[in-house]
Amino acid sequence: MIIVPTEKRLEWRNTPFVLIAILILNLLVFLLYQSGDGEKGEAAVTGFAESQYIDSEWPIYKRYLELEGRDDDLNALQQAYQAGDPYSIAQEMLMDHSYYRHISNKAPFAFEPDLYQRWQAERQQFQATFDSISSFAYGLRAAEVSFVTLISHQFLHGGFEHIFGNMLFLLLFGFAVEAAIGHLRFLLFYLVGGACAGLTQVLFTLGSDTPLIGASGAISAVMAMYLAIFRLKKIEFFYWVLFFVGYFRAPALLILPLYIGKEVYQYLSIDGSNVAYMAHAGGFVAGALLIGLAMLFSRNVVNEAYVEQDQGPSQRNKGLAEVYRLIEALRFDEAIKQLAALVESVGNDFQLARVRYNLEKIKRGEQFIPSFCALMTQKNLSAAQISDLNQVWQEEVSPQELLPEQDQLELAFRFTTLKDLKGAAAIADHLFAQSFKPNEVLLLSQRLATRYAELRDKNNAMKYQQYAQQLTKDGHNGVM
Repeated sequence: MIIVPTEKRLEWRNTPFVLIAILILNLLVFLLYQSGDGEKGEAAVTGFAESQYIDSEWPIYKRYLELEGRDDDLNALQQAYQAGDPYSIAQEMLMDHSYYRHISNKAPFAFEPDLYQRWQAERQQFQATFDSISSFAYGLRAAEVSFVTLISHQFLHGGFEHIFGNMLFLLLFGFAVEAAIGHLRFLLFYLVGGACAGLTQVLFTLGSDTPLIGASGAISAVMAMYLAIFRLKKIEFFYWVLFFVGYFRAPALLILPLYIGKEVYQYLSIDGSNVAYMAHAGGFVAGALLIGLAMLFSRNVVNEAYVEQDQGPSQRNKGLAEVYRLIEALRFDEAIKQLAALVESVGNDFQLARVRYNLEKIKRGEQFIPSFCALMTQKNLSAAQISDLNQVWQEEVSPQELLPEQDQLELAFRFTTLKDLKGAAAIADHLFAQSFKPNEVLLLSQRLATRYAELRDKNNAMKYQQYAQQLTKDGHNGVM
């Protein structure tokens, strides 16, 4: 379910300079700085795993986990140790800063002098390399809070889907808030809201070494400010619930129960989630308090003229509303023509491509395959949209016959980011059987083997590892 406000549109006369700067800074940090995290992590984990120090540390780490009462972690790592998988153990050891402090105190007495001297120098180097990963270097950890990390964690993200989703929601709510309260106040409230969100998470995870990263807390503060500014004013919303999409007008505060309900539902229903729900709550409360106190002490905080200005529905929204009206009237041919004209006028995007595919699927005429290809090759998608593509792919009859194999390969790599790997696996099987671009299929097979191993699906992990081994034997080499 998606419900977002579409009342206000970006305007040059209300250019959100601060919002644009925040978006650019987040993207630059992600693309230029965080892009090196994988190489750092691989160097540290591989170096440590192949150093033979795992066997020396294992008895101490095992006892440490027992004393900490971390039975689940101990059982999982014991299985890895027995299976001869030092990489998983090395990663867990490097991530556990409390353990590193523990082993640093124990090692002088537990190791022989010669071993200890070698271990001390190399282990410190492995740990320093691992700690230079962005989330550990500048993420917010409850065990070590600083002013720098209270700010810096807001500009780090865990992956493309993470930053894309955050920046999308920041854009949806942020430009209207900045136009309503001014540039400097927006910047101050954004950073303070994000810092308060981080402190809230710290209070609920005291002593934890797990780093908090992401702009979600600050964006929750922006959402709260948006609701406080527009309150009971009726604004335009876009909704997408299953197969039903459209627009309606309602008080802005409608978002509040939906937002709270979503957060509570996900918190109670998703086990093992790494989403910082307490940070979301802390940011939301902080944003509400900041804007509330500002409005209490000054009547001129909010640009009421901008808030009350009626911009009317956008060309895209009006066109899409007409498409839905024709669909509801079962006038599908007219809806397709209207949609084609809308795409030509405003450009294509995931939502328009999805509607076009649904319409063409009814007729399955000559435009069905182009509509399917246009949907499957959409770029810059969120995790939810990629999951939707995965479902469409699995439900379609013989999808491999509809989409060029190069596009299938790119789509499969997208699908490997999901928990449901059936779509990616089906594409990999097809491309392997067709001997399509073996070097790239080798990378896909290795990726699937890794993902299935992470999901503890040994049979499929072994299957795609065998694919990779076969391709390697045939003279193809992948680059990870």
